[in-house]
Amino acid sequence: MIESEELLAPESSDKNEKAVVRLAKKTVQPSNPVADLSVLVFLHGWGCDSRIWNEFLPTLLEAIGDVREMVFIDLPGFGFNSDIVAEDSESLLLHLSRQLPANTTLIGWSLGGMIATQLASRHPDKVGRLITIASNPRFVKDDMDPLSTKKAWKHAMERQTFEEFCMSFEDNAVDAMKKFIALQSMGDSDRRLVSDALQDYRDFENKEDAQSWLEALQYLDQIDNRTALRNIAQPGLHIFGKGDALVPDGASRMVQRLAPSHWVEVITGAGHAPHVSHARKVAAAINSFLQHQPSRLSQRKKRIANSFSSAAKNYDTQARLQKRVVDSLVTFSLGAQEEVGQTVLDLGCGTGYCIKTLLQHFPEIIQPAGRLHALDIAEGMLEEAQQKFEDEGISDQIQWHLGDMESLPFVDDTFEGCISSLTVQWSENPQQLFSEMYRALKPGGWFAFSTLGPETLFELRSAWQELDEFAHVNQFMQLESIKEIAEQVGFNIVAYKSETPVLYYHDVTHLMRELKGIGAHTVNDGRQQGLMGRRTFAKLEQAYNAWLDPDRGLPARYEVYYIYLKKPGLADS
Repeated sequence: MIESEELLAPESSDKNEKAVVRLAKKTVQPSNPVADLSVLVFLHGWGCDSRIWNEFLPTLLEAIGDVREMVFIDLPGFGFNSDIVAEDSESLLLHLSRQLPANTTLIGWSLGGMIATQLASRHPDKVGRLITIASNPRFVKDDMDPLSTKKAWKHAMERQTFEEFCMSFEDNAVDAMKKFIALQSMGDSDRRLVSDALQDYRDFENKEDAQSWLEALQYLDQIDNRTALRNIAQPGLHIFGKGDALVPDGASRMVQRLAPSHWVEVITGAGHAPHVSHARKVAAAINSFLQHQPSRLSQRKKRIANSFSSAAKNYDTQARLQKRVVDSLVTFSLGAQEEVGQTVLDLGCGTGYCIKTLLQHFPEIIQPAGRLHALDIAEGMLEEAQQKFEDEGISDQIQWHLGDMESLPFVDDTFEGCISSLTVQWSENPQQLFSEMYRALKPGGWFAFSTLGPETLFELRSAWQELDEFAHVNQFMQLESIKEIAEQVGFNIVAYKSETPVLYYHDVTHLMRELKGIGAHTVNDGRQQGLMGRRTFAKLEQAYNAWLDPDRGLPARYEVYYIYLKKPGLADS
């Protein structure tokens, strides 16, 4: 890598605009550059400068390779930019936005992460990805404003504590910084390492430096990223320390709720500076995130997401088969187990029936909070599930994710187990799905799922085939094909079975309404476009009535596969 520093004079600006300066920054050029990779731009936290990244950089380069340009910027009032004053957070953001190259990945620690979130929200044309480390959407706790629609933010520092720190810093900056460093290292398994690393950045050359740091404290109170996180479109990774004394543990779960498509990684044993004490874990998380290519939803996936979102409100009243299959899956795959592991994912969680069933068998899975994760591609389903568990008072103890099962928003080796009921059959690329699941599971992790086979809705398909050649019924994979793909990816097949449950309906209208009510619309390519006419529907009824059971009604056969896989453990490799 090749380092260069830019010490730049203020830019000239229009007299009607706020004065904008070009900040001093350090640029590191890669030894082995790869075209079109984003530039990593680093923003430090309060009470230090860009040198805080020095010890972390070799570990990061080892993880991601020396292939990207990197830019390290000192915030106004700190380091090489100690003589630059930003009047308020708006001026600060204006100064920094001028320094961002095109195709930036922003990496910010603490206050730097809060600033990075604002920049990503305001400048999606420049910022393609966002990474924050130990950054709270709101640093200082606020009370409910009766004129505001925002809920009080409880997962933050008490306002009185913050104001007392500001006053103590004004009275004696050196003593206040000693206390601040102690807070940053508190809760870390390597507290001494963090404390020693931060000691280098607490000295002030003059009173003006201390004054600029005091003024910068107000950014921590002024910046509120709750709205920004709700609206941000770019991919994001948010890393937290489990023992952080400045950013409470609950903040990570709230970030996941604000930005359900973002990655959230909580590092056990880390405090407020995980990139110092747990550099390899932070670097590995960043590498996974940078390597991950978030998928743009195909038209087929959008149809699936929209169908299930539309069905979410009434899903539970229609999902007879789905509930029955969940119960069978849990009994088949987990019935003999005394525990399911420390971290478990429900893939395609829907309205949360599988989670509810898991909790009946393994109530300890939500203690401590954050062990159980739920992902769905349909925002409506996710909202319905969250509301259901919010009513029961446990929604905050579950990590909710909006995402695509073929592009999982998790770092490698995250989960000890994954359960997925009647979701896998909607995969557009099963090879990619199983590869992603294999990546996200820890060595020795399990994957239990149910899916549908090609005999599903055999009677309905047969009736349609008498009318035309269109694909009116979804087409599903054979059991042997699913097993083959799973083994190709690296999974061991532990157990599997198939069932052919049959549901009965009053008439074809009853069947169609139930399929629509659970969002199981036809999504195959080759389906007929437009609404079905009365004449066509009458012909369908006539063809389907050939299967009529006078005592029970019209049958609808389902072919259900239950499969239990394991990722080989370290001892197996």
